[in-house]
Amino acid sequence: MDFTRKAKWTFVLVTILFSLVQSSSANHTSVNDTSIEMIHVGLILDAQSWVGKIVDSCISLAISDFYSRNRHYQTKLIVHTRDSEGDSLLVLSQALVLLENFKLDAIIVAENSAAVKILAELGSRVKIPIISLFAAVPSLSFSEYPYLIQIGQDESSQAKVIAAIAEAFSWRSVTLIYEDNDPARPILSNANTCFDQHVALLASSTDEEIVEQLRNLMSLQTTVLLVHMSPTLASRLFLNARRLGMMSQGYAWITTDMITNFMNSMDSSVIESMQGVVGFKPHIPASKELRKLAIRWRSKNLNENQNLEEMEINVYGIWSYDMVWAVATAAERVMTRYPHILHQVTRMNMNFTTIRSSQSGLVFMDEILQSRFKGISGGFQLTNGRLIPKEFEIVNVFKGERIIGYWNPGNGITSLMKQENHNEMNSTSSSKLESVIWPGGTMNIPRGWSLHGKRLRIGVPANNGFREIISVTRDPRTNETTVTGYCVDVFKEAVQSLGYEVHYDFIPFEDASGKIAGTYDDLILQVYYKNYDAVVGDTTILARRFQYVDFTMPFTDIGIGTVVPKINKKSIWIFLMPLSGDLWITTAAFFILTGLVVWFIERPINEEFQGSPCEQIGMIFWYSFSTLVFAHKEKLLSNLSKFVVIIWVFVVLIITSSYTATLASMLTVQQIELNSKQDYVGYHYGFVLSRAVSNLNFKNPRLKPYNSPEEYADALGRGSNNGGVSAIIDEIPYLKVFLAKYPSDYTIIKSMTTSGGFGFVFPKGSPLVQDISSAIMRLREEEKLQLVENKWFNSTESIFTDQDTRSNPSRLNLHSFGGLFLVTGISSTSALLLCLFQKSRAIIIRM
Repeated sequence: MDFTRKAKWTFVLVTILFSLVQSSSANHTSVNDTSIEMIHVGLILDAQSWVGKIVDSCISLAISDFYSRNRHYQTKLIVHTRDSEGDSLLVLSQALVLLENFKLDAIIVAENSAAVKILAELGSRVKIPIISLFAAVPSLSFSEYPYLIQIGQDESSQAKVIAAIAEAFSWRSVTLIYEDNDPARPILSNANTCFDQHVALLASSTDEEIVEQLRNLMSLQTTVLLVHMSPTLASRLFLNARRLGMMSQGYAWITTDMITNFMNSMDSSVIESMQGVVGFKPHIPASKELRKLAIRWRSKNLNENQNLEEMEINVYGIWSYDMVWAVATAAERVMTRYPHILHQVTRMNMNFTTIRSSQSGLVFMDEILQSRFKGISGGFQLTNGRLIPKEFEIVNVFKGERIIGYWNPGNGITSLMKQENHNEMNSTSSSKLESVIWPGGTMNIPRGWSLHGKRLRIGVPANNGFREIISVTRDPRTNETTVTGYCVDVFKEAVQSLGYEVHYDFIPFEDASGKIAGTYDDLILQVYYKNYDAVVGDTTILARRFQYVDFTMPFTDIGIGTVVPKINKKSIWIFLMPLSGDLWITTAAFFILTGLVVWFIERPINEEFQGSPCEQIGMIFWYSFSTLVFAHKEKLLSNLSKFVVIIWVFVVLIITSSYTATLASMLTVQQIELNSKQDYVGYHYGFVLSRAVSNLNFKNPRLKPYNSPEEYADALGRGSNNGGVSAIIDEIPYLKVFLAKYPSDYTIIKSMTTSGGFGFVFPKGSPLVQDISSAIMRLREEEKLQLVENKWFNSTESIFTDQDTRSNPSRLNLHSFGGLFLVTGISSTSALLLCLFQKSRAIIIRM
């Protein structure tokens, strides 16, 4: 009985003591809690998204780490998390619920949605910081929204990285595959890269719909594909792309940071499907702190959250971790400097509800903006309300993820060895990147386009009279069509020099009778209408045609020329033609005048100029005309006569040189003057005449069309007076063919570069244009183009006289040498007068 009673009292005493201890402990806790100011922060995220899960766990870890290191702080962040379920309307709704129920000091939004702009407006009204872990789309100005803090790059930065990668590998166009939602859609308007095509997918798209879109992309020539979508949708896309064979050699895939940030968390089967992908994401410098955080984060989630066991911490988690430290530090500084502000609350009516607003919002915002510390992401510093990554890393997926280079706004693409950047200023962007292993396991850079084995339908003009340029023949027995000629051989040589195969079929552009089915403009429009994939033939490069198609560089001489018959060299009086009649008479007169002046001066003192009258007359003519060939041997004694002869010999030299040059030109080229209404000019069918006639300065020519070299020769042979023509104007390639057949009878007297020559026609934007143009240039440099021309034109000599309208030879007239005759006339007259003066003075002295 005593034992039982003692036991009961012992139990009561222990219970009382335990209660007292618990009460004391409770009172102690209460005292501590009342001494700590709670800073309420709202967190809105999509709890089912990868970003939401990582951010939620990192914010929890950041609060735990921060206050374990700063136990003496008088403030503590209390995070109130709300799930937006990925709905922009729910983001705003949850924000209003939080503001109604709590005295919030800040709201963190881990949603890349259009609701960020509305929350920024809300933050300005209630005066609390709105912290978005994504840059708002479209971009929002800090001056307009002073309570908005944005983390991450905007779309323009991503666009510059995309453009830099495309330029580094010489890709002219890129096909964009994007998720049709608010976060991804703005890339269409901000990208600096030329998007050849763009395909939109929905998050709800089925695998069948994804496959259908991928099949459509396979029919396009562009093989550079940029993917900009959520990692969940991207995983399905790459799995289906691999099944269709689009992760093979020849393709290039680029992923934006929406995907690249989560590569380490993707399923192994997805990563296997992404082998060869090139992506970019914000660069987080490696550090001990980052490694320790990653280990602790993974350990925490393995114990607490099975949904994150396959994920790795990424930039969103790291940025949210650093941002929590910045907010917690700012809260403590506000408590220390302005303790009374934190307790002030204002109620505001917002249409349907009443919310509580903190008076410390402006001070709190200023303290956050002034945060400066070295965080896990590097140096933490906000500029105009933004935390912008200073650099992107470019990665290549092949048996894991490896960095192949960096990009920053100042230097563009830089190498892994950044300390050597100063030696790379002249190197290309692709040389700064590490070697890339592309889809299919190849290291050969994809061209960026592919024909996918398609046979090109190439249109050719039919029934061309210049069969050496292009000819279409049909075997009547087999009905087989054969296309030959200079244009065809050049095209075949160019295609063979490419580093890949191009399959094609020539299809004549002809009607039922075998004639060309329209004009050359009609033929070119067939490419625009996609009836042909290209045109090979004598298609002239004209500016007005570029609005429909693209041309390769010309593979012929450019310009137009005029062909005329050569001059009749059998004329016995051709030697008189270089000088006009008045020039012949004047020259002869000055020969005689010079001889008389020299005779008059030398006769009194020089025995060689004395004798009978007949001898003296003969000496006058002999001496003067012998200067024509510099054969005069008589010794002159007077300085006056020597002066006259020196001037005259100079004049004779000029006249004889001009005469010789003009006569040589006349024996080579005939100048025509198409000023008369009786002159006819021939041209080739399909040739554009209006600009050619004006540029060659023809006056009122009457035009006749012809279609072959034989018709040209016949018309020129008959001449304008006999139903023919006086000249032929045409493009240089046609004239080359004509003169190769008739080299001795005709010549080009005028040529002007007023046409672009012949080029191959392709659809606008076709990548074959640049490759074929490069091939043509190589053929020209290696002189293979000249060999093809020699084969078809049967001539290796130049057919040009290299003269234009202003330099054609014409007869020399008196006006051209008026100055020379004036000089020699004055010198002869002066010498004669001086001689007379000397003689008269001598007579006076004798008297």
